[in-house]
Amino acid sequence: MGRQARRAMIRRNGQRATILYSTVAALGAPAAGAQQVLEIDTTTGRVIIDDEWRAIRTMEDMPLDRTRAILYVTDDEEQEEGVMAFSLETGEWIRTIPTPEGDGPRELSRGISGMSLGRDGRLYVAGYVRVLEFDPLGRYVDNWRPQVETVWGACEFGGQPTVVGYGGVVRRGPDGANERFGPGIVDHRTTTTEKTPDGRVTYASGSPPRIACTEDAAYVVARSGEGADSVFVHHRNGEMERWAVPDELAEALDDDCNVPVNQSGTSLPCTAWPRYRKPSLDSRGNLVLIGHDIEVPGAIIDPETGCYAVVRKPGRSFDYGALHMYRDSALVFRNVAWGDDQGRFTLSSTANRVSLHPLRRVSGEPCPGMLPVR
Repeated sequence: MGRQARRAMIRRNGQRATILYSTVAALGAPAAGAQQVLEIDTTTGRVIIDDEWRAIRTMEDMPLDRTRAILYVTDDEEQEEGVMAFSLETGEWIRTIPTPEGDGPRELSRGISGMSLGRDGRLYVAGYVRVLEFDPLGRYVDNWRPQVETVWGACEFGGQPTVVGYGGVVRRGPDGANERFGPGIVDHRTTTTEKTPDGRVTYASGSPPRIACTEDAAYVVARSGEGADSVFVHHRNGEMERWAVPDELAEALDDDCNVPVNQSGTSLPCTAWPRYRKPSLDSRGNLVLIGHDIEVPGAIIDPETGCYAVVRKPGRSFDYGALHMYRDSALVFRNVAWGDDQGRFTLSSTANRVSLHPLRRVSGEPCPGMLPVR
């Protein structure tokens, strides 16, 4: 049964989006309990990158080309060069795609704000003002300056680059004109930016909305006020849905839990990290919400049924994050860490080690066809 047929069935029955194994939460309604819980098996797996000179920025987007087995990242060691591409099979550097700062059509005026892949392997690199488009070999194709206040990231929606805009999403139409989808406010928080002395752009408050797309749907992750994170789904036919994230992703951690962020002893509460989860689509078309968290990095959601699986760590840990799903495994980024002679420990937001670790089911019933887990 397709998505439209399911919606018709729900409307006829007067139900609140109860479909098969789980619930797609509409209009802010709470999501149902997890169908299954998956755990990252850190006792086995394989290392992809292990380089003390790498400084992969894990708070930024890192697209995966699953067809070609390529990971795209930005790295502090090469931050002036552009986007780096690494093999997921060998960890070897493949190429660097230049994204110079500037105001020209092939430049980004304030650096990179987000990245994503199109269906055929083309790469979209957003830069606060415009979106650059590259082919699968990293060659420049085109650029687009959408009519929005700030470009936080882009995705390919119906074959065209699309960004988050006030009131919904904005898509580059086939004729180059801006097409808008969505009648509601996607994200109404105030988020200001400023440039640091080294040229990096930082957020003064809040975290920016993030977007991921299929051919027919654009998923925007944002937080509305003080409530739980939400997913706004914009369809090409003009329909819009709003889902609550799984309860397990919105739970607050201990008030006395803190993580150090620099050598001066500054720390942030753990509750600041679970609110920043990025959307992506896995190879089966499931929506993946995943990001930094010491215990529950994310969830995998079947958009057709609402059935989902929670992905957790085997134990609380600050020093690594599971930031992607690849085949039947979690792609794990180990944070750079160091100590001093006084026993103080500092954890960076960059990674120098990337590895794949299989997922194993520890409880619940699996969502049909979601993952071939052990």
